[in-house]
Amino acid sequence: MTKSFLKITPKLARQIRLVIADVDGTLLCDGDTVSEAVAQSIRSLERCGIMVGFDSGRPLTRLEPLANALKTSGPVIAENGCVAKLTKESGLYDLGYSRQPALKILNQFKAEFKSAIREAPDFKDRLIDVGFFADNIPMEELTQQLQGVQLLDSGYMLHMIQEGVSKGKSLKRILGLIGDGTIQPDEVMVFGDSATDVSLFTEFENSVLIVNPRLTKPQTDCLRSIPKFKSALAFGEGFVEVADFLVKQRLTT
Repeated sequence: MTKSFLKITPKLARQIRLVIADVDGTLLCDGDTVSEAVAQSIRSLERCGIMVGFDSGRPLTRLEPLANALKTSGPVIAENGCVAKLTKESGLYDLGYSRQPALKILNQFKAEFKSAIREAPDFKDRLIDVGFFADNIPMEELTQQLQGVQLLDSGYMLHMIQEGVSKGKSLKRILGLIGDGTIQPDEVMVFGDSATDVSLFTEFENSVLIVNPRLTKPQTDCLRSIPKFKSALAFGEGFVEVADFLVKQRLTT
């Protein structure tokens, strides 16, 4: 049963060493610049000893500037878990994933559905994940053709990635290499808003759903009761209220 973020206890708050946040729908609802309130909350988390990192469907080219601007110390995981860096300064960590299976399926979609299939604007910036739009084509029709890949709907675009890849699994793979190498899963708190974040919610028990009113009912139904906590406000304001409460509880004597 998902609870209000107000149920985060001082004991749990002091246990958290790493916060991992999705970006679109979680830190912001549009564009590439977070609000000053979000930036301040991230700075507060870092100041009180909690590393902050990102785990997003965005490519690195749209995540690294954010990490640099906010001076975060945690990992940068891009393309729905396909691409990872242990810190914003480090090189790519080789997760061993390939883009070829998803590209093959995309070409099949283009041949069958013609102009209804459109590549995402950042398509060429992506290393593994294939981001695209499918105008007026039911998801059920697309999923019938999937072989060796999975289809994800972030609420912003569709993504195709290799089977077995997820945000949560990739974070768990590199967790022992982050910071001093001793961070445990129960010392991580993850934030997300959509179906692409379900793996974060299932792999890490201390999970927070940020309200995204732009999602349709079918898109939100799959999230029901999975996260441990839930924000009251939407998008970045929701992240701020939870992050600030986490810091407050951490400092409670």
